[in-house]
Amino acid sequence: MATETEVVLVSMPFAPVLAPSLALGLLKAALLRAGIKARTHHFSLRFAEIIGGPLYAAIADETQTHDLVGEWVFSDALFHHQTAADVDRYVADILRGRAGSRAEDCHYFPPVSEGLVAGILRARGRAEDFLAECAEAVVAERPRLVGFSSIFQQQVASLALARRVKELRPEALIVFGGANCEGALGREVMRQFPFLDAVVSGEGDQVFPELARRALRGEVLDGLQGVYTGGPRGLRLLDEPAGNTPMIRDLDELPFPDYDDYFEQWGRSSLGLGRRPQLLFESSRGCWWGAKHHCTFCGLNGETMAHRSKSADRVLAELDHLAGRHPGHTFYVVDNILDMNYFKGLIPALARQRTGVDLFYEVKANLRKEQVRQLREAGIGAIQPGIESLSDQVLTIMRKGVRALQNIQLLKWCEELGVAATWNFLWGFPGESAEEYRRMAELVPLLTHLPPPNFALTLRIDRFSPNFNQAAELGFTNIRPYPAYYHVYPLPPEAVTNLAYYFTFEYKLPQDLGSYVPPLAREITNWQECHRESRLYWIEKGERLLVWDWRPIAVKPLTVLTGLKKAVYLACDEIHTARQLHRELGAEAAEIRDALEELTGQGLMLCRDEAYLALAVAAPGD
Repeated sequence: MATETEVVLVSMPFAPVLAPSLALGLLKAALLRAGIKARTHHFSLRFAEIIGGPLYAAIADETQTHDLVGEWVFSDALFHHQTAADVDRYVADILRGRAGSRAEDCHYFPPVSEGLVAGILRARGRAEDFLAECAEAVVAERPRLVGFSSIFQQQVASLALARRVKELRPEALIVFGGANCEGALGREVMRQFPFLDAVVSGEGDQVFPELARRALRGEVLDGLQGVYTGGPRGLRLLDEPAGNTPMIRDLDELPFPDYDDYFEQWGRSSLGLGRRPQLLFESSRGCWWGAKHHCTFCGLNGETMAHRSKSADRVLAELDHLAGRHPGHTFYVVDNILDMNYFKGLIPALARQRTGVDLFYEVKANLRKEQVRQLREAGIGAIQPGIESLSDQVLTIMRKGVRALQNIQLLKWCEELGVAATWNFLWGFPGESAEEYRRMAELVPLLTHLPPPNFALTLRIDRFSPNFNQAAELGFTNIRPYPAYYHVYPLPPEAVTNLAYYFTFEYKLPQDLGSYVPPLAREITNWQECHRESRLYWIEKGERLLVWDWRPIAVKPLTVLTGLKKAVYLACDEIHTARQLHRELGAEAAEIRDALEELTGQGLMLCRDEAYLALAVAAPGD
């Protein structure tokens, strides 16, 4: 006998299979709090079963995001527009096209392997049957409302399923939300796909339960702030000024996310990926740095930049609840930036309670050493610092608010204290100096003992970023959607532009990346390859400081420092100027200068604009 669920919530491919949807977990909990019966379906698990876990992971994680492979897999199932020639063009232009890209683009992406190309085509061939299965499962619950959370490469699969559900159950209201539905994106989705009844732009925590109540009472949905509908006036609502839903001010008032359906579905899944799912968790929203100085390349947060944090007590209670309900799973914190106030409350509390919870946070790169130590003691064993460059000039263009030496200092302390640092390198900013790239190419061989960047790639323009919103002012022209969008959406160019998140560009003033980026790119590749065997560390033995150097660039394996040189080197574990060293050590300024010049000349220390940083890390136990 068919069951009945008032609201069905759906997460489609290519969402991560090793994590439940935080958005759906929060929405389900909010609906239950409002007395509305709801169930979530994580259909990504099923598609990964159908095509195989390794292929799913390769499409989701190993292809370039702006190639839209996950979207293209479901494109024909939505539009029924692709001929064999269209398929061949996508494979040739997008999947294999990078081998013939212009040298000045400096992307350094390898072509998709022929094995993965074949896998992508197999996945595309399974889309129709998969969607039919999903539609049958949704309709069997006889929902009054079906909500889709869509971020990044979930949009086309979600639309394809939504159309099928509407055809099978016309009385069910179809509502979309998520990052793919904010602002112009959501308005264009509502305009192009008439089987949708509403699109939510912005945070749905408050508005979605009210929308569901109206749907269950048979009331109209239009009139809610940030909710786009056809409404009684048709599409005229879409021509009104865009606006988001009301922002959640007090995050402590949110319910704990409900992940029960995901883990029930995971338990029935035949996926054997060898890893346990992670629990997605948020302690804050927005970005406190971006609210003051929006990094030029960052399109995260959309139009909701204001930073809000949960209290330490609320965070601890939520972590305890989730860890108790789903024991043995690690946490992945989705915050865009760590709230620095947590160093006064939450982080010491985590260290005191020794919860055994492993956490990951994104951080600003200006942390002090004691703060890195606090993170480790609190169980925050992995961070993603916003480094992006090792040039003061380029960091200024980005509006990062840190210096290159601070970035290197943080990497050094992470290496020493055992905190994993994940970071990326970006180049291609208007006005960046070729000389800065020559200097960075010379710098990188000195850093091979420190965590290398995961990726190094050319700047891309993302919707909502200052580079997009202020393109002309910041030095860009001819902003266009990435070519893959035209393979995914057979729509007029203006519609494709409104549906796109990733954009290509040209420079207003000539800028030849191919003339200055390749030497640095080669050094970064070498850094990634030799890091495991590269070491630079010190051991204190009485009055001597033994500095062991096993970097490929090392002049000699051992340098012994005593007296003033030892004192200078240890003091420069943190960035110091010569004047600061003179005040702290009491030695003659000339003697300090001589020591600094010798240590810098040996490649054991860096100097930038009269500031000095020792590069060696303390050996374990020192």
